[in-house]
Amino acid sequence: MSHTQSCSLRPSLRREQAYFVLCLLALGVALVLQHTLQLLAFAVLIYGLAFRYYGERRRGLVRRVLILAGFISLSILPLALGRGDPSSLLLDLGGWGFTRDGLHVAIKTWLRCLASVGSMILLLQLLPLHRLYAVLRSLGIPKLFIDLVELTYRYIFVLEETAGQIRLAQTSRLGYQGGIQRCIQHFGMLLSRTFVLSQVESDKLYLGLVSRGYEDEPLHQPVEGGATLDKTPVLRLEGISFVYEDGYEALRALSLSIHRGERIALIGHNGAGKSTLFLLLSGLQQSWQGELYLHGKLITPQERVALRRRVALVLQNSNYQLFTPSVEDELSFGLKNMGLEGEALHLRLEELLTEYQLLDLRHKAPHELSEGQKKWVALAAVLATAPEIIILDEPTAALDALYTERVLELLDRLHERGKTVIVSTHDMDLGYQFADRVLLLAKGKLLADRPALELWQDRELLTSAHIPQPWALRSAKAPLHHPASFPQGEKHYHLPLFLSAEELPILFIGGGRGVWRKAQGLIDRHIPFTILSPTLCPELEAYEGKGLFRWIRQRYTGVEDLSPARIIVLGIGDPEEERAIADRLASEGYLFSLLSDPQRGNIQFGATAHREGVTLSVHSDYRLPEITQSLKEAWVKDLPAGIGAHLEELAQLRVALLEAPEGEAKDRLRKAYTEKKESLLQDTIHDRTH
Repeated sequence: MSHTQSCSLRPSLRREQAYFVLCLLALGVALVLQHTLQLLAFAVLIYGLAFRYYGERRRGLVRRVLILAGFISLSILPLALGRGDPSSLLLDLGGWGFTRDGLHVAIKTWLRCLASVGSMILLLQLLPLHRLYAVLRSLGIPKLFIDLVELTYRYIFVLEETAGQIRLAQTSRLGYQGGIQRCIQHFGMLLSRTFVLSQVESDKLYLGLVSRGYEDEPLHQPVEGGATLDKTPVLRLEGISFVYEDGYEALRALSLSIHRGERIALIGHNGAGKSTLFLLLSGLQQSWQGELYLHGKLITPQERVALRRRVALVLQNSNYQLFTPSVEDELSFGLKNMGLEGEALHLRLEELLTEYQLLDLRHKAPHELSEGQKKWVALAAVLATAPEIIILDEPTAALDALYTERVLELLDRLHERGKTVIVSTHDMDLGYQFADRVLLLAKGKLLADRPALELWQDRELLTSAHIPQPWALRSAKAPLHHPASFPQGEKHYHLPLFLSAEELPILFIGGGRGVWRKAQGLIDRHIPFTILSPTLCPELEAYEGKGLFRWIRQRYTGVEDLSPARIIVLGIGDPEEERAIADRLASEGYLFSLLSDPQRGNIQFGATAHREGVTLSVHSDYRLPEITQSLKEAWVKDLPAGIGAHLEELAQLRVALLEAPEGEAKDRLRKAYTEKKESLLQDTIHDRTH
C-alpha cells in the first residue's frame, strides 16, 4: 500500500491540524531534552509509533533510517574528535582521537537529530503530503517556508534514489561481501559518492525549477502559442557560441532558423552540444555569444526570461522536473506562475488532469510513480503553461512500449495544434518516424540541416558522422515514402483491393476467437493461410485436421517467424505486444492488421462472401462488425439465382469481341454483347433492386 493510499481516508481538517501540532510538539521535545537516556527513550517511542503506522512498509522505513543515521554520523563525527594526552583519548590517532566529552556530545546530538527526523517521519505518515501543505496554509504559515519544505522533501527522495542506485551497482559487482570491515568500507564509499552527487543533483533540480518559471515574475495571462502567422522564424540564431567556465567550447558559431509548426530532430553523439543548445534556446543559460531572435526581436542574455515564457524544455531525467508533493501540485506550479488563482486555477487544473488522464494519480507523490508515469507527468506539467515551442531531450529514453506510444501520439497532437516540437534523440528510428527536418551537430558545429528524408538517405554523410541509418531505410522492404508525410489523424480505409492469396501469403499470429472470426471467411472461400500460435480455440481446432490452413505450434519470437508471409493479422490478445510488433511491421513494409486496434494497421478486412463467381466485400467507417456482416448476408441473398452462368456467357462474348477483327462479324458480336448485358442488368439485377 502506498503512502497516499494508506491516508486516503483522511480525517477532518481540525484533526489534521491536531496531528501537525502534536508532531511539532514532539519535535520541540526532541530539541529541548538534555539527558542522553531521555533522548534515547524518546527516539524509541517516536520510531515505535512510526513502525506501528507504517504496517507492511516497515522495511522501507528501516532502510531510510539506516541511510539517514549514516549521514548524521558523518556529519557529527567532528564533534567526537579532539586533541589530548593518550590517557585522555578513547582512541589515540597520533595526538587526535575520540574524547569522552566529545563522544558524549556527539551521541546526544545524534539521538536528537534522529528523534527530530522521527517526528517528521511520523507526521508524514499521519498526513499525506498534499494534505500537510494544505494544513500549513490553513494555519497561515508563510508561503516561502512551505515552498522550502516541499523542495527539501523532494530532494530527500532524489538522494535516496541516487544512493539506492549506487548500492545496486556495488552489489552487482560483488560489493558488501568479505566481512564487516569490507562492508563498512563499501558503505563509506556509498555515502561519499552520494555526497558528491548531491551537489550535481541539486544543480539539476534547480534547473528543473527554473525551466518551469520558478524565478520569473507571474504572468497575469497566458502567453499565446501562435503569436505569429507570418513567415518570420519563431527562433533565429546568428553565430551563436557558448563556452563553459573551464574553457570548453560547447557551441561554435551556430546559425539556424526555426519556424512555427516544424518537427525537428536534433541528432549527434554525446558531447556534440545538443543539451547546451537546448538549455540556451529555453532561456536557461545565463550568457552566450552571438545573436538570438525570438519572433524577430533580439533577445539578450539579460532578457532570457522571454524565452522561458515561449519555449518549454522537458529534461531527459524527469526527477529533475518533478519537485512538488503530488501530481496535482506539479500541474498547479506552472499555472500559478502564469498568474492563475482561485476558480480559474481550479478549472484549468481539472481540465489538464482529465486531458492527460491523471485523475487517478492526482494525489500521488512523484517518487511513487513509474518511469513512464514520471515522464508523462513532466510533459503534462510543462505543457500546462501553453508554450509555443516544446523541446524534449530523449523523450522516450527508459520508457516501455506503452508510454513510448503515448508520448509519440502526444507529439503528433501538439504538431496538429501548430506547436513547434524539437526532439533530441540517439534513436534514429524515432527521428525517422517523427521529424520533417533533421539537425546534425558535431563538436558544437552544425554539420547538416536538411529535410528529414534527404538526410536519412545520405549514407555518405551518416557514415562520416558515425550515425546509423534508420532501420526502415536499411531494410530491403523499406517504405517508399517517409512516414512523416502520411496524413495525421484518423485513418480512412477506402482503397478496395482484391489481392492474390498465393503471392501474398497470410499469417495469423494468435489462435483465439478473434482470429477465428477473421479466418472464417478465408476458410469458406478455401483461401490458404497460416496460424502461428501454441494453442487454438475450439472453433479453429475443429478445422485444423482438414488441411484448410497450416498451424505452427509456437509463440511469435521475432521477424524471422514471418517469412514467407506478406499479410499479417495480429491477434495475440496483448495490445501492448501487438503495437510493438506493428511498429516493426510498418517499418518493413508489411500489410498488417491488429485485432485489438483496427485503426493501427494499414489494412482492414471487409465482410466478404463469394457466390456464383461474384465476390462481395462490405466495409464501413463505423466499426460495427455485426452490422457489416448483416449487410453482406442481406446483399448476397439478393444475387439472382443462376447469375453465374449469365456472367460466364457474357464474359465469353466480351473476349470474342475483343479478339475479333473489324468487320461485320465484330459488329454482330458487339450487338450480341450489348443486348446480353442490357438484358442481364434489366432482368436479373435492376428489377430486383427497384
